[in-house]
Amino acid sequence: MRITKETLRKIIIQEMRNVRRQKSLQEGSAERPIQVTPELLNRIIREEYAKHQKRQRIAEARRRRSIR
Repeated sequence: MRITKETLRKIIIQEMRNVRRQKSLQEGSAERPIQVTPELLNRIIREEYAKHQKRQRIAEARRRRSIR
């Protein structure tokens, strides 16, 4: 079977995606566990709460705009 230039390109791109996906999954693996300190946990909670508040404000603004 002969591989065309386009097929080879697709195979290479797919392999590059697979390698990137594996690298991103390795951060929390048994070899490199994530150390969660209270400070880190509090920072994550604050960031998520800020995101939530921003989404709520945007939703409220949309509701107010649709009423007019």
